[in-house]
Formats: sequence, structure tokens, C-alpha cells
Amino acid sequence: MRQLIQKFFNRLIDYIFYRPRTFGPKLIGFGVTIILATMGVSWLAKLSYRSPDTEWSVAVSTDDSISQFLSNVAYGIGILLIFVGLVVYLIDFWRESRKNSRQIAIVVELRGLHSSPDTPAKDADLGPLPSNRHWVLLDFRPSAEGERVSPKLLLQKLATLKSSVGTLSAGRDSSDVSVAVGGLAAVPALFFAGVLLEDESKITIYDWDRNTGHWRGIDGPDDRLRTLPLDVSELTLGQDEVVLAVSLSYPVDIPAVRKAFHGISVAHLQAELLRTDVYWSEEKQRAIAASFRNAIQQLMEKGIRRIHLVLASPASLAIRLGTTYDERLMPELLVYQYERTDPVPYPWAVRMPDHGSAIPSAICTLTGAPI
Repeated sequence: MRQLIQKFFNRLIDYIFYRPRTFGPKLIGFGVTIILATMGVSWLAKLSYRSPDTEWSVAVSTDDSISQFLSNVAYGIGILLIFVGLVVYLIDFWRESRKNSRQIAIVVELRGLHSSPDTPAKDADLGPLPSNRHWVLLDFRPSAEGERVSPKLLLQKLATLKSSVGTLSAGRDSSDVSVAVGGLAAVPALFFAGVLLEDESKITIYDWDRNTGHWRGIDGPDDRLRTLPLDVSELTLGQDEVVLAVSLSYPVDIPAVRKAFHGISVAHLQAELLRTDVYWSEEKQRAIAASFRNAIQQLMEKGIRRIHLVLASPASLAIRLGTTYDERLMPELLVYQYERTDPVPYPWAVRMPDHGSAIPSAICTLTGAPI
């Protein structure tokens, strides 16, 4: 019983003095402290002994050390602080409730692979997002196993993304709208989704954890492993286009790249550690995205005006790389889909919107023409 009482008071003290972060609970804590302190200096102890021959008693009191008037004043101040603290806390709670009722999270989920999970991402723990969530599902999965992704359908679905987000956030302050985006889809679709959402003020990226079989936010520890320096040893003066191979989760199939892009030099950006499950750190993903952006800037400085991007990365990182692409300042960018068993290993690409054309298009690698 004593341990139970002690545990109760420990929890109470912890709640009053440590857990709250608002002014109201602090006032309550001060008020409780004053009342307890006043009780501590106003106590009376009496010890008595009685026998047939002897009777004696000892009384110890602090009543003389503090007047009854001062005790009443201290109790009054303590009660007043508790009352004011409760009022402030209730006002803060009311304001926070109103704020939460205004805030929404728009959860964008891309389903572009036949094996994409059917578990809705909007119900998952994706980090500190408002509980009021709206789901934007872009489903362009092939209808049968072994069927290839349709570039046309992909672009048709993604063309609705910005308007869907705009409709759901209409009439709300930008600070009240959070956007979460993730999914499993072809690399061009993931990258393009990042391009479309790069101007959103509050964006959260999530991914599918294959180890646990759940959607989760990018919330893991940082291993401090980044990328190796950009390899531009093949580039020569006078070139205006290049293949940028980015190996992050797996090594890019360089022989397949040379087969698909005959005669075009290859620049290679590679992670220090090639693994699929080492990108759960927000800090690491941002650092990798910065390296990617710097790589494009290096290529721009060498006169490159068109980049053929072949990317091997987790889905969430492909989206994040897309958010770094500045269509007004950076070179023309085509993001390719890898099909290992195809006669042309990189059969098609999505040409990102840029300063020359605001409309994305799917491009056939063999012909260079729109699909």
C-alpha cells in the first residue's frame, strides 16, 4: 500500500512540474506548492504517556512561528493560483481544440505496382500529423501480374494531384494544411509526385516498411553515411546531355545504361552504403537530396542542358529527390523506368515540366517521341 501511495504522488509531482508546457499547469503547480509548504510549517505533534503511577505528555507545535492570518493568506494565494491556472488551462485547451479542428492532413498515396499493399496509408502512424485526414489515392496499378506500368495512365492520374490537394485545402490557411505523400510506384511517378508537391509548405514523406509490413514516417536514426563524390570522368567538353546514374539502394545497371543510351556519357552518383533499409532518417534523406541537387548544379556548370536520370532508390527518397528539382533553373530532366528483362532496359521516361514546357510527357527511349 505504501508503495502504491508513493507511486501516486511521484506521478502527480511529475505531471504538475515536468510534463506540462503551458502556463496554466505551471500556475496550478505553484499553487499546490504554496499550499503544501503552508501545511508543512503549520503542524502540531503531541506525545502522551499514562500509567497507574505516572502521567506525562509532550506537545510540539509551529503555530507560534506563523500567524493564523499569514497561513490564511498563503492558503488563499495557493487556491487563487490553482483557480487561475485552471482557467488559463481551459482557455488554452479551447484554443488548441479550435486550432486542431481547422488543421487537416492530406495523405497522398501512390499505388503503381501490381504488388502494392492495399493497406490505406491514411490510417497509419505517419508522424505528427493532424488527426483530421483526407485521402488522395492515385491508383494506376497494372491489372495483371507481369503487365507493365502504363506511362499514359500514370500521367493521367498524377495530373489530378495538384488540383485534388488544392480543392481539399481551399479556404484554409497554409499553416493549417499538412501534406503527406508516399506509396509504391514506378520511379518516374514517385519523382514526378515530388516535383508537383515541392511548393507545399508542410510536406511529410512516408514509406512502406517491408520488415514490419506497415506504412511509417521517415523517423529513424541517422547513420551519417552519405554519397561518394560525383564521378564525371567520362564527360568531355562540348557535351550538352548526359546520363546521370544515381545508385542509392542498389547499384544502377551500368551495362544496361550503356545499351539504352548508346554514345551518351554517364555521370555516376553513388551512396557510401548501398542498402534499401538505411534511409529511415529525415536528416540523411535531406543530405542525400542536397547531394543530388549539387550533382545537377555541377553538371550545369559543365554545360549540360539535358539530363537522363536513372535512379535506384527507396520510394520515399525518389519523392524527396523530386522535391529538389527546380523546373525554372535546372536543365531538362527525363526520369526513366527500369525493366530488367526488356530488350531496352530503360524503355520509357517521364519528361519533367521545365522552363521550356510546363506539360510533362512520357517519352519512348528508342524513338525519343511521346508515347
